[in-house]
Amino acid sequence: MRVTLLRRALSSIQTCWQYQLGTAVFFGLLAIIGTHSGLIVDVHNDGAIIKWASKIASPLKQSHAIIGFRDLMALTAGLFGGPWVGLGAGLMAGAERYALGGYAGTISAIATVLQGFGAGLSRHFWPQWTVTAWGILVVSVIGTCLQKLLLFSFIHPHSDAVALVSETLVPVLVVNSLGCLLFFVVMKDLGSDQLKIDAQQAQLCALQAQVEPHFLNNTLNAIQTLIGIDPKSASEYVVKLARFMDNTRQNASVNAIPLAEELAQLKYYLDFQNLRFPGKFRFHDDVPDSLMAYHISPRSLQTLAENALIHGRRGKEGVLNITIKGVDYGEMMQLSVLDNGYGISPERVEQLGKQPVKSEREGGGTALHQLSQSLDLAFNGRAKLDIHSQLGTGTEVILKLPKRSKPW
Repeated sequence: MRVTLLRRALSSIQTCWQYQLGTAVFFGLLAIIGTHSGLIVDVHNDGAIIKWASKIASPLKQSHAIIGFRDLMALTAGLFGGPWVGLGAGLMAGAERYALGGYAGTISAIATVLQGFGAGLSRHFWPQWTVTAWGILVVSVIGTCLQKLLLFSFIHPHSDAVALVSETLVPVLVVNSLGCLLFFVVMKDLGSDQLKIDAQQAQLCALQAQVEPHFLNNTLNAIQTLIGIDPKSASEYVVKLARFMDNTRQNASVNAIPLAEELAQLKYYLDFQNLRFPGKFRFHDDVPDSLMAYHISPRSLQTLAENALIHGRRGKEGVLNITIKGVDYGEMMQLSVLDNGYGISPERVEQLGKQPVKSEREGGGTALHQLSQSLDLAFNGRAKLDIHSQLGTGTEVILKLPKRSKPW
């Protein structure tokens, strides 16, 4: 039951009408399935069970009633999404039940709509109460009794209504109550997952923030040295550093930024590193404009370039070249960070990104592991991090990501 769409709807359904509409359609379809998975009972033939016709939309005979879990889905829709979701799901399933006709078709359709809307209103006005087992049980019992009351009040002759209600009240009450309580368990599970995700996101933001003091100290020292050599350039670097730190502060509180912003931050970072290590490396990017608006996790490329700069220069003679390439693959995009540095041993490549790896220098394998976790969390397992390296030749780290036009 740990469905990504439901988990996302859980956090966005109260503020996003698209999720409300999608959830209403989802539960409406389940309610329609509940109708056609039920039993057809002939109320004029001692409750004999009738087989469904071969055509799913075939109208029922006037003496045929349906006993299914349609109303359970309407109640669940309201409890999950509030009044508009409950009303939407109830209208879908109710309209389909009305079209089938048969015994009490109109009253059953109206009852389905009222149950979905009523459960949604209870969620709206008593949100804390309706996420408890007792509250959900009360809502399901009231909704079921409402449906039976409508049947008893408006179906003639009363003898048929009494017979139908007395035969179905207890089993329907049990099914609706147990079904709604099962929903309660699923909701707790989804809520627990959401809390874990939020905690992981907070942890990742904290880990990002921990990098900054070390980087800031080194950069300030480099600027201080530059003041005595070129005061004007030093002043420009102070302005750049202020912009970089302000962007970093803003990015620490979000899960995603456009690729264009990530590249801008990366260029700031490499500019500061060039101040510390003049002439030691060159940077080139080859990313098409078509990818610039898509979102990625903050510091994704910076982490990879940081690793290339720190570890690639070890034992490297000459200038280190760092290149970032982007490739548009339709629904996916690929971002690669290449260097001609020292390279990584095959044994270490097998571990990087999959688990924290001890490094002689700060960061290293731990940073790649954190990045891998962040991508897996952000893209629900669809993102992929690959590392190709050869000692003495260089390293290529590849990110394959689904395109996301909006932050998550």
